[in-house]
Formats: sequence, C-alpha cells, structure tokens
Amino acid sequence: MTRYASANVVMQIIGFGLLAGTLATAREGSLALWVVYGACCAGWFAFHFLVGRRPRGAGLALVLSALLPAVAAGWAQDSTAVILVSVLLGRFAAWHRPRAAALWPVLGGCPLLTLLTSAAGGAGPGDLAGYAVMLLLLTLLGLNQRQYRLRADQAERLLHQTTLMQQEQAQVAVLGERARIAREIHDVLAHSLGALTVQLKAADALLEGGDLDGARARVRRSNRLADDGLAEAAAAVAALRDEVIPLPDMLAALVADFGRDHRTDVRLTTTGTVRPLPSGPVVALVRATREALTNAAKHAPGGAVTVGLDYGAARVRLEVRNDIPRAAAFVTVGPPVSGYGLTGMRERLALVGGTLHTGPDASDRTWRLVVEVTA
Repeated sequence: MTRYASANVVMQIIGFGLLAGTLATAREGSLALWVVYGACCAGWFAFHFLVGRRPRGAGLALVLSALLPAVAAGWAQDSTAVILVSVLLGRFAAWHRPRAAALWPVLGGCPLLTLLTSAAGGAGPGDLAGYAVMLLLLTLLGLNQRQYRLRADQAERLLHQTTLMQQEQAQVAVLGERARIAREIHDVLAHSLGALTVQLKAADALLEGGDLDGARARVRRSNRLADDGLAEAAAAVAALRDEVIPLPDMLAALVADFGRDHRTDVRLTTTGTVRPLPSGPVVALVRATREALTNAAKHAPGGAVTVGLDYGAARVRLEVRNDIPRAAAFVTVGPPVSGYGLTGMRERLALVGGTLHTGPDASDRTWRLVVEVTA
C-alpha cells in the first residue's frame, strides 16, 4: 500500500505538470476555449478534493472535465485540448473505484469523441493518428496503474484473511490444549477420589462394627491411594509438558500397584522395539490400561489379568485380558464396563488417531480390551 501511495502521488504530480505545461504553451486565441480549459482544470482539482469524501461526485467531475475538451478539440488551434483529454482519461483509468460498466464507456467514448470533433475541425490523417496514439498511451498507463492497485488491494485482503485464519487456528489449538489438560486432570481426580471414597466408606463401616484392625488397614490403603494419586497427577503434568516417562515403565508401575492393592495375579509383557512416543498416545494408553484394570477389579475380582504391549512398525498395540468369573459367564457375555470411562477413552484415543475394541473372546471366558495408536 505504501508503494501504491507513492506511485499515486508521483502520477498526480506528473499529471498536474502536464496540465500546467500544456496550458502554459497553448497558442489559443479564443476566450471560449480558455473557459473550457479553465473548467477542465477546475474539474481536475475537484476530483482530487472529493475523491476521499464523495467518490461519485469526484468521478463525475473528472468525466465532465474530460468531455469538455473532447467536444472542443475540433475548434482548438493546437493539440492542447487533446493533451488535456489524454491526461484526464489516464487519471480516470488509473482510478480503482469505477467498475467495468462505467469505466469502458468513458475510456471508449471520450477518445472517439475527441477524434471525431478533431476530424470535423479539419485535422489531417497524420494528426488524427498522433492524437490516437497519445490517447491510447496515457490510457494504457492509467490502466496499468489501476491493475497494480487492484492487485495490491487483493493481496492485502488475502493477507488479512490469512492472519485471521492463523489467529483462529491458534485459538483452536489453545482450546484443544485446555480441553486436553482438563480431561487429564479430570481422569486423575475421578480415579483417585473415587478409590479414596470407597476405602473411607469401608473404614467407616468397619469402625461402626468395632473392627479397628480392618478400619486401620483401610485407612492405610487410603493413605497409599492418596500418595498414588499425587504421583499420578505429577506424571500427567509431566506428560503434558512432554517430559514423558517410558511407556513400559509406567505400565510396569501401574501393574505392580494393581497386583499389590487387589492381590491379583497380573502380568505385563512387552514385545517389539521400544521407542519414545509423543505425550498424547502415552497418556491415552496409560489411561486405557488403568480403566481396563479398574473394570477387571470391579466386575471380575480375583481373575488373572495379562497386559500385552506390542511396538509395531507404524502402530503400538495394547491388549488387556482378564478372566471372567464362571457365574458371570452364564449371565452375560462379559463383565459390564464403565460407560463413561469407555466413552472418555474413545474420545481421547480419537484425538491421537487411536482405536478401541472391547468384548469377550470366542470362549466367553476372557474379556479383552484392545487399543491401537499410530506412533
């Protein structure tokens, strides 16, 4: 825009210089023609005075200032009128405001009128050819300036739209990160506080029954769950900061705590070449494992659990298998699961390009949870 403004000022100076030089060297003895030239100059100044305030009035003033010398060209004693028409048409052609419906009739009509009146006034073929070349040259220079301005305006609009799009993308990224942090904190708090609630209610019931040793054991387990919750919160924050602990180590700690707390036979196997993973898939896989272990303890207590982690070439696969109690097998095809937990798990996995499948195996004796993520 700055370059255009500079070019526009230069064009105005050149146009004013041409007008002043042409009038200063005019050899015209008719007062009527000098009145026409004066009106032409008045229209030129009116255009530049009104162009920023009343564009329609400015355009009308410029067109009238070009029509007057075009009509009078046949009675002029020299080429002053033709030069004035050429300068004014060039300025009108350089103006970016007129649409094609108004631009082309003026740019076509004024030169034609100038040539017709000049021919009627006795101008020869050589003079008419020179007039035509001058009119065409200044009009083309003006159109070139107009196209430059239109391209500059279009580039500015595209730049503005690009800036708005980048701002929207940045805002979406911030909102997505906020949603991710809220989801991780919610999962940590929901699991830790839920487990604490169960243990404290059990301790309260044992105290009412007079079982002090059992209540003391529940309180100790609550204390351990609180410590584990704090550690899990720290691990979630570290994952959000991309300070991710290796996934096999995190699963090993999770499996060990589960086996100790629930006195359950649980095993972890890792196959494939272990490699670092982004924080998103790591957190999703850890949460999926925790949800599967929680469901196993709730709906199939005492059943053996196996956790398998496989590093493939393009995907990482997690499979958690737990035995279904025989009594439950006759009632349903598998232990019920936490709908909200699986829903949140699927949403989290979808964000990192993962999939989730749950259900019993062919024998209806083992419940399987399979997670795959691209990594």
